[in-house]
Amino acid sequence: MSEISQYPQDVPEQQEADATGLAGAAPALRGPWKAGGPIARLGSAPQGPVTVRKVLTLATPAIAEQVLVGIIGLTDTVIAGHLPGNANTIASAAAAVGLMSYLQWFAGLMTNALGVGATAIVARSIGARRPRVANRVAGTSVAAAFVVSILTSAALFIFSRQIVWLCGLRDLAALFAVQYLRIMVVTISLQTTAQIGMACLRGAGDTVRPMVLMAMVMLVNGLFSFTFAFGWFGMPAWGVRGDAFGTLLAYLAGGASAIIILFFSNSVLRIRLRHLKIVPHVLMRVLRIGMPSFMEGMLLWSGQFLIVMFVINVNSDPYGYTMAAHSAVLRVESMAFLPGFGFGIAASALVGQYLGANLPRQAWRAAWIATTMALVTMTVIAIPMVFFPRWMLGLIVNSPPVIAVGAWPMVLAGLAQPGFAGAIGLGAALRGAGETVWPMVATVSGTFGVRLAVLAVALLVLKHVGYTYANLTAVWIAIFMDLNYRAVVCLVIFLKGRWQRKKV
Repeated sequence: MSEISQYPQDVPEQQEADATGLAGAAPALRGPWKAGGPIARLGSAPQGPVTVRKVLTLATPAIAEQVLVGIIGLTDTVIAGHLPGNANTIASAAAAVGLMSYLQWFAGLMTNALGVGATAIVARSIGARRPRVANRVAGTSVAAAFVVSILTSAALFIFSRQIVWLCGLRDLAALFAVQYLRIMVVTISLQTTAQIGMACLRGAGDTVRPMVLMAMVMLVNGLFSFTFAFGWFGMPAWGVRGDAFGTLLAYLAGGASAIIILFFSNSVLRIRLRHLKIVPHVLMRVLRIGMPSFMEGMLLWSGQFLIVMFVINVNSDPYGYTMAAHSAVLRVESMAFLPGFGFGIAASALVGQYLGANLPRQAWRAAWIATTMALVTMTVIAIPMVFFPRWMLGLIVNSPPVIAVGAWPMVLAGLAQPGFAGAIGLGAALRGAGETVWPMVATVSGTFGVRLAVLAVALLVLKHVGYTYANLTAVWIAIFMDLNYRAVVCLVIFLKGRWQRKKV
């Protein structure tokens, strides 16, 4: 979800690149940089030692934003899970919307390298008090993201039927999926571009406006998706198409608002039309940092998508019960791990800014505090998932066969949250430092080593004992082991401390 002409009297780009690896202590704050100044209020160099309060101040808006993002996806799934019809129709609709979440994820990954690289450089630049560097990097990243997302949207629209067929959906589920996909792609370009811009703002320490923006998107999505799906206020009941159309309107409004914020912001990060020129060496600098994360994301998506292909079986499960259950479990789980992502955002921004100010010990402390808070929060939220799985699933999809398939996977998803918290918090801290290679290694080995190996063994055991819903339960056993493995890898790399000397 993340985010040229030169200013008068700008120094050469080489000097600006040096700003991200300061060798000495930062100078005293002056003018608008001083405490209470406009830049300090809306994203500035770090001031004083890191505290729980400072982490919460930065993380709370980010947590709220992440929860709002989760509610948007949850709303679409709940609507699909409660459309008029029998259990088979509801399951088909839920399976189609579940598949769309993976395609949306794929579309976002196409600009992931830009978001990660821009966030890291913007955070370091703000920490080093180099706002012109931050603005230039943000403008180039936003422009490049727009071009890439336009091409992605066109490809998804043109080949929508073929994509859905290759994914394994058939009949009614396939019809629903194509309808949703062709509407969804309309806003991908503006949505993705806005996400890159918001990622840059977070790197600058501004997490309030992205939160307000997502609150608006959530409200618009909730109102219009329900209205057009169920025919409220005299509008036609479009079913799945109405669900998608409401989401389109929400992200259209959100994307336009995000662009306005980037151009008319009164914070340190404020881009102009002249910044939207794609400067090759600036772009390469962003990609150099972001490409490992992009590769990590693509490998993670590939591993997850292989699981989707595995759980969709048109021969034994023509109505998509398993896919619908998997999607419902993921939506419930998101309400546990999205707060963790909020603390991860705080960890990434604070680590980058403190390292930019040559304060590695404070960066270390920020990472630990944010990770601990993620661990506590995610564990508490996961408790109902472990003890009341069927009730939780029933809130999402009104189909008894789907609930039966998803009960044990819901328990496993809840049990996985403590390990997931460690992977999120420490992984975000490493990325904030510009150390993106080792998180990628953890993802690759976890997805294609631990996850697939555990999946094979669990599937053999569950089928041997005659368990009815072996496929999806084996998948979630593998996910549980994978997430805990990643947490251990990130912990080991973090404790070694080399990330504190990383140059970006």
